[in-house]
Amino acid sequence: MTETQEVMTEIKDMTANPSPLGFTGLGLAAALLSLSYIGLFPVDSMIVSMAIFLGGFAQVFAGIMAWKKGSVFGGTAFCAFGLFWFSLAGLILLPAAGLIDAPTPISVASYLFFWGMYTFVMLIATLKLGSKAITFVFVTLFMLFILLAIVNATGNAGLLVIAGYVGLIMALGSLYTALAIVLNDAYGKTVAPV
Repeated sequence: MTETQEVMTEIKDMTANPSPLGFTGLGLAAALLSLSYIGLFPVDSMIVSMAIFLGGFAQVFAGIMAWKKGSVFGGTAFCAFGLFWFSLAGLILLPAAGLIDAPTPISVASYLFFWGMYTFVMLIATLKLGSKAITFVFVTLFMLFILLAIVNATGNAGLLVIAGYVGLIMALGSLYTALAIVLNDAYGKTVAPV
């Protein structure tokens, strides 16, 4: 008769925190788009490229990595907002290519309003995460979507500039969050509060 031994193997997750990548993608893409709302430059290939490659891909990659680490919030938020950037690029590129009619201002207002409502629900979830920086990003992102929805519904150009500044504040908050997480990890202690 042979004895059977049970061997337990513990697998330690050594993958990095994907949040800095996601917040970097959001922050850089949103900063440049917000500067166009303020009037520094038009929406052009630079904005569309940032939307696709940093706003889109970086956040979707971060979302997939967060999902793998077991973060429902991170996986959902980064993937959803990454796909938002792809859809925004599509709203610009598809009509320019002559593939479909451009959206009407009221349809864009509806699009932005529903993204605002989604952001509000995610904002509620951030209150449980215990991170003031992440909550700040979601508060300002919610404000941005609602302001942009109103701009598209009313055509108020002055409000677009205000939305641009709110977007820039959100983008800087997102970049702060990304860099704070990187610095805290690099130094092994809290260098910048999150």
